[in-house]
Amino acid sequence: MRSSKSSINERYEYQQYIIKQLEKDGYVERDSKHFDKYSAMDPDLLLKFLTQTQPKVMSELKKMYGADLKTFIVNSINKAATDKNNSILNLLKNGVYVDNNPNHKLKLLYNKPATDYNPDLIKKYKANIFSVMQEVWVDKDNKERVDLVIFINGIAIISIELKSNTQGQNFKDAIKQYKKERNPKNRIFLFNLVNFAMDLEQVYMTTKLDKDKTYFIPFNRGKGHGVDSGAGNPIDKDGFGVRYMWEDILTKNTLLELIEKFIFIQKKEDKDSRSNYSQKKYKEQIIFPRYHQLDAIRKILADLKINHTSQNYLIEHSAGSGKTNTIAWLASRLVSLHDDENNNIFDNIIVMTDRVVVDRQLQNAILRLKEAAGVVKVMDDKCTSADLAAALSSNTKIVVTT
Repeated sequence: MRSSKSSINERYEYQQYIIKQLEKDGYVERDSKHFDKYSAMDPDLLLKFLTQTQPKVMSELKKMYGADLKTFIVNSINKAATDKNNSILNLLKNGVYVDNNPNHKLKLLYNKPATDYNPDLIKKYKANIFSVMQEVWVDKDNKERVDLVIFINGIAIISIELKSNTQGQNFKDAIKQYKKERNPKNRIFLFNLVNFAMDLEQVYMTTKLDKDKTYFIPFNRGKGHGVDSGAGNPIDKDGFGVRYMWEDILTKNTLLELIEKFIFIQKKEDKDSRSNYSQKKYKEQIIFPRYHQLDAIRKILADLKINHTSQNYLIEHSAGSGKTNTIAWLASRLVSLHDDENNNIFDNIIVMTDRVVVDRQLQNAILRLKEAAGVVKVMDDKCTSADLAAALSSNTKIVVTT
């Protein structure tokens, strides 16, 4: 039975409604007492996942660490995630070595296999545990309480502050709450992938809290068509504008797709910390796709599955709406795109731009998404036309050039 906006009289009812929708997708609700604020994890659920999916390694570790196993694993993940060359995102994608033994690598999630050929991978993919907590105290003094926290296999990845328009509040109040009442140094905000400020009609997001400097951007679908299009979301017959959040974005398959194929870490030069005598310093920020970017990529891939290379496409981006990352995501996805007979649709992808700045941004973004050696060849200032010809005739999958 579909609930309506008019039945949501307060924020807590909104929380309850979203949790019920997530449970339909296989989520489990966990009591917030299981949250470890110092690691931003649900250690018991993490241990359950690891034991179910990697029994051999866990058995060996159990013999070594006994009753201290849970603490050891949580501390190992924390240590790896806080390493300057690492992050929770990287650990979710690539796993973690918990000690110096190369055989003691633990996978923290299993992506959906591309085919059904390997029953073991299918079984492990289905063993991923998606969970949600409400009213979560995230600071040591129990002064900061987050409405909803989303976990994958016991690791917090999303925080959500909710507001109910029927109470005279909206997403702007949630944004203010993040800026004014949340400490960016709390472990959950240092580790998680994205923070959503959401009411019944609109959603905004940020991947980094920085007090008043925090920058929120829309995560809305847009409403209207053509010259009548505009910001926000269309309101459905039940009064919701954000139903796509629990019906799509927060579903298990979409979150796994986002982690595996979209979210990446971008390095930018920290101009504020530079001086004439210091080396360049860089800030790292998680790049999470905005809704229109995700929507564009999905629509093109779906059409290519049917029409292959017979069509041309035009994606229009307004200034500042993320065209560089959209191009990077599209290029990285086209490389591995197969038809229903499992044949490659494209042999090579050529990314051309007439702007050097955009070209460099594209280079960095694509290289972040495609780390495998030989997949990407960037034609920098030192390359000649002969180098370009060599790249095009080689096995290089993506060539980036002006």
